[in-house]
Amino acid sequence: MMSKVKPANILFNIFMIIAMLAAGFVGFNLVTGTKGYAVVSDSMKETLNKGDVVFVRETDFDSLNVGDVITVKVGDKGYFTHRIVDIDYESQTVKTKGDANPSNDPGRTESKMIVGKMWYKLPLAGYLSIWLGGSTAKKGIIILTVAACVLIALNSIIAAKNKNRRKEDGGNEQN
Repeated sequence: MMSKVKPANILFNIFMIIAMLAAGFVGFNLVTGTKGYAVVSDSMKETLNKGDVVFVRETDFDSLNVGDVITVKVGDKGYFTHRIVDIDYESQTVKTKGDANPSNDPGRTESKMIVGKMWYKLPLAGYLSIWLGGSTAKKGIIILTVAACVLIALNSIIAAKNKNRRKEDGGNEQN
């Protein structure tokens, strides 16, 4: 006897695949030391658009070059991602500029403020982080993982109840 495929099972499987892919993606970034930052302005328009996520890896100051895109930490929780337009290796500082900005950023950026150099980007993936008010991707993945575990548990409980119900129904028919 062929069982009917339920839309809820299809949605559950799709959700689980997405959750596993997301967990693998986060694991890859953790292993490679990559951090993601949502782009919240159009200062790098064309290279990076608002809503993109830029993924950066820590790099030695001496390996930076003019033209590299870097993420810089400003203050306690502020970050920006701009292009290097000048490097002073002696003072360990860089001058940056947003590609869409008419002029360079004010002042020079010290090496200790540089989080890392852009490795890759994901278009539009930052809108969720922006919408959540700047929550990190790790928090989102943790929430997604917990939700997946809850759904697995619920699915197992429902499947066990349905199995027991079928056994009971089958047992009543035989009497």
